[in-house]
Amino acid sequence: MPHWHLPGCWGYTDATMENPTETSEPVEPDPPSGRSADTDSQEASGEGATLAQAAGDGEGVDPAAEKELWVGRTHWKHYAGRILLWVAANATVAIGLVWLSSKWDALTGSTAFWIITALLVVSGGVVLGRVAYRIIGHRYRLTSQRLFISRGILSQTIDQTELIRVDDVRVHRTLLDRIFGLGTVAIVSTDATDREIVIEGIAESDRIAEAIRGRMRTMRRKSLFVENL
Repeated sequence: MPHWHLPGCWGYTDATMENPTETSEPVEPDPPSGRSADTDSQEASGEGATLAQAAGDGEGVDPAAEKELWVGRTHWKHYAGRILLWVAANATVAIGLVWLSSKWDALTGSTAFWIITALLVVSGGVVLGRVAYRIIGHRYRLTSQRLFISRGILSQTIDQTELIRVDDVRVHRTLLDRIFGLGTVAIVSTDATDREIVIEGIAESDRIAEAIRGRMRTMRRKSLFVENL
């Protein structure tokens, strides 16, 4: 009896045709190289679909795809107005005490000197100390997915806001900010803990604001694309 081969049927061999009493279960073809049958079944059923597959670059899902875009602190020139007021106030008090010491015998030059020194130390500790704390104790870091704000010197608190939650971005400048090329970026978000976020007195404020706005729009488009799958 001639042997017949059945094209398109897997798992049936000549030995099976010779002995019809022996049967074997059909063998499914191997999946393509680099893929598994489980992966194919998940994709067919819609399971395993991720933002990385939809967007193509993996951002929004894989932490390894998060890129650092900018790191900065408040520029000291942002507080130039406070420093100038402090200098002007102390100079006025010093001039007044020197003039008063020349008119009032009870107030000697030595006494006026120590009063001026004490005023400089105390007021300088308050004004300049607060300025130094705002500069050293606040650090901003912007990534492709989140904004981090670190507060504190010895103990530290780090707040993070997902850029997809950003609703509005504004840039504010005082007169001195405009002179020195600085700006304050104000962010309104839907975050329950940080609805209003301020990045105070930074250089290139327009570029940072546009980067935040652009990343927010990109992440929202990706999110809507995945939801529509």
